[in-house]
Amino acid sequence: MTRFLMLTLFMSNLFSQTQVVIEEVMFMDAPYVGEIKTTTQKFASNGFFRQESSLKVDRFIIRMAMGGNKKYGTILDGNSESRIIYDSEENIYAFESFDLIRGNDGKPTLKGIEENMNFGGGSNRRDNNEEEEASKENNKDDESEEKEEDIIERTITSERKVIAGLQAKKVITSIKSSERTVLFEEWFTVDTLLLKYALDKEQDLIKSYGGQKTSMPRSFSETMLSQSGQAYDSVEGRLLKYSMEMKNKDNKGFKMEWELKKIEQIPFNSDDFEVNRKYKKVEKLD
Repeated sequence: MTRFLMLTLFMSNLFSQTQVVIEEVMFMDAPYVGEIKTTTQKFASNGFFRQESSLKVDRFIIRMAMGGNKKYGTILDGNSESRIIYDSEENIYAFESFDLIRGNDGKPTLKGIEENMNFGGGSNRRDNNEEEEASKENNKDDESEEKEEDIIERTITSERKVIAGLQAKKVITSIKSSERTVLFEEWFTVDTLLLKYALDKEQDLIKSYGGQKTSMPRSFSETMLSQSGQAYDSVEGRLLKYSMEMKNKDNKGFKMEWELKKIEQIPFNSDDFEVNRKYKKVEKLD
């Protein structure tokens, strides 16, 4: 018990005057849509969290349909109990208090990064997920009688490499059906201290106004394997990199890649958790 308390105090002191900085990159290439690249930076410290994402769309028509390339951010400030969202392209920001969000059942009234940068045209990702899950449940019994069992191949390799300064292990998963083939390549790490810290700080702030965070799945392959109902070997740790390629029986499909490019612990910098003073305050972002 004493050792646990000493470790807790040590960890608290270790992060008290520091912050964790993360950079992630996601790439998608899909038919008709073309290439889309999203770069995300996250800053986390005690009582503070900021996320900024930039979206670059390769094809002109798709880019215009989505409102152009974008760069949005969200700041959560536990000291002032405020949530700020901003648009770095338009140099504007909007503000709401945690009390206002609490009065709205823990749901922010201002659109944040996910809503302003979605690919589907306006729906909240959580609402989409709920609708998809409901649809899956409704069709589950009918599909189970007709659907052929997927062919699954999964290899937890001995291959290792360093990604963003962390040791990672490679896992390859193939899921084949009569309609499509999905191939995953994932890299997991058990060195999760800084990753967990950043996630916990964001979740603590969201919980403080009664909200609930929707997180990226720990593993996309394991999510699909669970849905298949077949047994598989799980891998501990968190993702540092993945690629997914899906092809139909005509050999057409899309691919998606994501990678943690940087994660580091640095001295606390209050400027990283403040909106640019040159930005204009507005009631809401369109």
